[in-house]
Amino acid sequence: MDRNGEAQVRKGVELLLAPLAVDASVLAIPFDLPTAGQEGDGVTAILNDDIVNAIYGSCAYSDPTADASQYIIIASNSKAIAIKVSDGTTTDIDYPVGLGISQPVDMIQAFNKVFIFRDGQTALEWNGDLSGTPEFTKVTSGEYSQPKRLTPTRVDIVDGKATATFSSLAAMNGLNVGNVFVIENEGSPSTFTVGSEFLVAARDDTALTIDFFAQLDDASNVSGVVIQQHVSVGLGFTHMPAPPFAIYHQRRLIMPFNYTVDNAVDSFTRKDSLDEVIASDILDTDTYDQIYAQYRFNAGTADFVVGLHSFAEDTLLVFNRNSIHTVQNSTDLATASVRLLTNEVGCLARKSIIQVGNRVLFLSDNGVYSTEFIDEYNLRGTGTPLSESINSTVQRINKNHADKSVAVYFDNRYYIAVPLDNSTENNAILVYNFLNQQWESIDQVDDSNFHSTNLIVVGKGDDRGVYSVNDIGGVHRLDNRVDGIDRVITQIGGSQQNLAPPVSLTTRQYTLGTMDRKRWKEFDFHIQSSDSNASNVAFSAETENPDATVDLGTLSSLNGGDLAVSEDVSIRGRIGNRRGYGIQFTMNNTSGRPKIRSIEVEGSIAMRSTNKAI
Repeated sequence: MDRNGEAQVRKGVELLLAPLAVDASVLAIPFDLPTAGQEGDGVTAILNDDIVNAIYGSCAYSDPTADASQYIIIASNSKAIAIKVSDGTTTDIDYPVGLGISQPVDMIQAFNKVFIFRDGQTALEWNGDLSGTPEFTKVTSGEYSQPKRLTPTRVDIVDGKATATFSSLAAMNGLNVGNVFVIENEGSPSTFTVGSEFLVAARDDTALTIDFFAQLDDASNVSGVVIQQHVSVGLGFTHMPAPPFAIYHQRRLIMPFNYTVDNAVDSFTRKDSLDEVIASDILDTDTYDQIYAQYRFNAGTADFVVGLHSFAEDTLLVFNRNSIHTVQNSTDLATASVRLLTNEVGCLARKSIIQVGNRVLFLSDNGVYSTEFIDEYNLRGTGTPLSESINSTVQRINKNHADKSVAVYFDNRYYIAVPLDNSTENNAILVYNFLNQQWESIDQVDDSNFHSTNLIVVGKGDDRGVYSVNDIGGVHRLDNRVDGIDRVITQIGGSQQNLAPPVSLTTRQYTLGTMDRKRWKEFDFHIQSSDSNASNVAFSAETENPDATVDLGTLSSLNGGDLAVSEDVSIRGRIGNRRGYGIQFTMNNTSGRPKIRSIEVEGSIAMRSTNKAI
């Protein structure tokens, strides 16, 4: 991948002058293709059959009962596939009979399930079980049955644990773990009190029981107990309203409320407003209370919900196109409060929203911004974009397709894939290093067909890393190797390419901290070769006011040959007393993967006269 442009290199800061190694052969995409290369080189596979022709969504998945179980789930047009990161083995996950996907979808893991959200269509869910014949099913839609009075056949209390037994699943009426219910009749013999509330702690569909905790005396075979599920607050309960996406927050799913659920199954009506969100019941992805007034943002303005993010202290961040809001105390929907954070900046791309410590980064019209918790009660945005130092690159982002941008945080870096120039897909990855507090690279594969539809952090141990997924079935791992060769697949039915792209590094401009014109005399570069490659680099210097480009030679010419594997050297040379207000250096890598350990330049003020220079 190409590193160029505006990375700021400071003395003592170590940067790799080489591509992020993209590896197409880490994972196998399961379409019964032959392997490429010899054993140990992995399996290279892409979309190449008559059934699967595109990937429309992807997400990370881990089995909570198996700590080594790390997967990438991809959703194709005809089926989903679980790819085990550790060894590349795959498992097909079927869709409901007759159902296919033909538009981009969003996927998340929540409540030990994986959801596929299809904007305006019934969402799909899978229970996470890869044994047998795994299958996605449709979530419940159509008319919602409001809560009812429920009568268990008996209730038993032992050491503060109460177990209610029902006659059938229907008699339990969807009473799930986390639901709150109220005692309407205490039964006999019993010490229940009418009006007392309890929380469902466990549910057993085989035994037809629910467990809850009650600080009451032991009792056996209590009959006649009547319980009432909580009724809706506001406009009534509804099923999941066909959202384009959702997030997990405080044991709920939170999603845009763009559609109302019709009485007919799989039928939804588009709403006039796009500035509302709705929350599921606690630990219940099938029940949504239509709390219209409390979760509408900038009503009546030209604004709409772009993304949501679960922050600390029960704070939900709502990113609109032109504003940012917070929702506090979403645990109790009846008392939730909404606050405007700012209406001076909004979010361009939902998947660019990433939390790093007490900061939340996102892509806006003016570049990458961040919000920050100053203290426990004060969440505010910063006035200057984080990407100000690479603004010329940010201006190259194709605004018509910027909403496709995606980002992740890994290894103290913020990776954001964006569409640069005329690209309609994310063809570049910008990398911000939190240790250096600088943007360290702009990475591109030397093939215009390579792009990243999604970035995913997944894996355990040596397998953990950043994986790029695209719609032609490519699953590539970033930063996995050190040889500076990108191994990629960029065509359906194509073969693996080994690309050695041109690599460039440009330092910041040095000015000696004054506005005066200087004479630039000498440079000193400390360079080290990688552990696997000899290195050569071409050097140049660019002065400003007056503008000039100075050829400084190559590492090979100044060192008497290429820099050997693992060797380091200090390269000194003269600039020739070139005048200029400032100077910067450009290094074009011609072979190997060298490290630039430090850069030093010597200069002096050329004149101190207040008269006009001739």
